[in-house]
Amino acid sequence: MLRDPLLPGVEVLQAHFLRYRYPPHWHDAVCVALVGQGAAAFDCARRQYLAPAGSAFVIPAYEIHTGEPAAPDGLGYDVLYITPDRMAGLLEDSPATLGGPAIADVVHLRTAVGGPLAGFHRAMTEPAAPLQREHALLAGVVAVASEFSTVSATQPTATPPEHRAVHRARDYLHAHPTEPVTLRALAEVAGLSMYRLARRFRAEVGMPPYAYQLQLRVAEAKRLLAAGRSISRTALECGFYDQAHLTQQFKRYVGVTPGAYRRGS
Repeated sequence: MLRDPLLPGVEVLQAHFLRYRYPPHWHDAVCVALVGQGAAAFDCARRQYLAPAGSAFVIPAYEIHTGEPAAPDGLGYDVLYITPDRMAGLLEDSPATLGGPAIADVVHLRTAVGGPLAGFHRAMTEPAAPLQREHALLAGVVAVASEFSTVSATQPTATPPEHRAVHRARDYLHAHPTEPVTLRALAEVAGLSMYRLARRFRAEVGMPPYAYQLQLRVAEAKRLLAAGRSISRTALECGFYDQAHLTQQFKRYVGVTPGAYRRGS
């Protein structure tokens, strides 16, 4: 996991998984994955996808998905996580946009796409001046946005409106990510019974409320660790039982341990 303090809103995961499988999860950033070896299989928006070597896929921020290797030699890929506002700034005045891509489109890379995106990943692992590294990021994002905006124009998707009660419950969890929220309290905020909220939340969001709050805690832990906070203090401040609990859940959802993530900058 790599970060550059001069590139806010950007993280890079360069990984080779043989058996590891991500559980249903989401990111607060757009996920742009470049598959270099093997294949990736994932579920997203109630559909199954297969991304072979030489392809890329984009998953919007907050879209729940899974992920696992789908080839005998596993999955080798480079992933760019970029916040929506950072991406919007890079694409300002550009004819390309990722504002409305078809969810998790998989495209076979052309040289014009794979070259710039791979160039950015190389720039993150080699010595590079700030201007050079940010220009590589811009080139990669614009190339991918151009390709995916073409795909999405022919494959529109429709997202059903979120139930207002679920929206209120999600807002409450975002406002209290580390607090011990009870289902009863959440149901009162939503204006539904506990049974109806639990069913409606899972049906519309893709995971139960407790799992959604756990994801929020992991996201907060990433922020604190990137800022240099110790793992033990991060576990305490983010509502985990102890450091071991944080390590277990962090590795499960992020793919690396808190220590490896903290060393990434």
